Amino acid sequence: MTLASIALAVQSRSHRAGWLARILRRSWCTLTQLRARRPRRLRLCESLPLGERRFVAVIEFDQARFLVGGTSGSLVLLSRLEDEGPGHASEPVAGSGQEEL
Repeated sequence: MTLASIALAVQSRSHRAGWLARILRRSWCTLTQLRARRPRRLRLCESLPLGERRFVAVIEFDQARFLVGGTSGSLVLLSRLEDEGPGHASEPVAGSGQEEL
């Protein structure tokens, strides 16, 4: 082995080590950014398909929960939900097509 080939091998290893260090640094920065991400304010809590491209869903925005209905062409607010337990809905939204019995 000549001195030139030894120098080339050492240089190649240091190049690979530098490349690995850059990848690790980028990965660490990405993980740090993911942890620092603000919590989402909008969340889909539950969804129920009704067939023929129709569904109802419970959506949460900040601390408020809403019952919405949707089709392939529209989305309608059905009710604002209270935090008094599952299945409890407040008064219907005006113009939503619901009637009190």
